[in-house]
Amino acid sequence: MEKRKLYLEKIEANLAKYNAKLAVMKAEVAVAKADMKLEYLSQMDNLEKKRDAFMVKYEQLKESGELGWEDLKVGTEKSWNELKESIEKGISRFK
Repeated sequence: MEKRKLYLEKIEANLAKYNAKLAVMKAEVAVAKADMKLEYLSQMDNLEKKRDAFMVKYEQLKESGELGWEDLKVGTEKSWNELKESIEKGISRFK
């Protein structure tokens, strides 16, 4: 039980951190030149879709029982790693 709770807290902290990074990226898009805005908006849309897909898996994990959460953890971690990698790539492209 404690292991699951700590894992969920870790995910929530990481998600809050990356949501903040997405907010910064959105602010940068607002001041970008017109030709770059389309690229940035496309990247933001992609990142938000990946975040939403992650949130579905995360909610499934939160609602899972003690016996099933380990199985769902694998898919959640995969989705998290894809989201994290995409955000990091997006941040590097915005600089």
